[in-house]
Amino acid sequence: MKRTKQIEDDSIVGIHIAPVINVALILVLILMLTAPIINMPSLPISLPKAVTIEGKEQNITISYAKDGRIAINTQLVSWEELVPKLNYRLRENKKALVIIRADKDIPYGEVEKIFDLVVKEVGAKRIAVATEQRKYKEIFKIGR
Repeated sequence: MKRTKQIEDDSIVGIHIAPVINVALILVLILMLTAPIINMPSLPISLPKAVTIEGKEQNITISYAKDGRIAINTQLVSWEELVPKLNYRLRENKKALVIIRADKDIPYGEVEKIFDLVVKEVGAKRIAVATEQRKYKEIFKIGR
């Protein structure tokens, strides 16, 4: 009798793609859940409430906390560093929207100082004030 090599029935011929897809989808899900958290500064700010529309463009955010700390996007800065760092960021994108996120308990005069710096010294053309969105029931006082 002649002997020949036989391939075992239990051998792996290819890669199972289902586990690879599962891992990839889990990684995408984790990325989607953590992305908004990474972009927020660690300053505790309580925003005033208003009805707003969110945009999809690149913005520069100035956060002003109750304790006097200031941040540009997520980077803490001092009052002396505020103008040079804003100038640098606006040089990259002249049409960027500068959003001022100030705690609702900060006096308006303090927020006005930031407006003056942004408009007069930095020369920003587009400025907005961040607010916390009201719920639909708060706007129309439904159910009271």
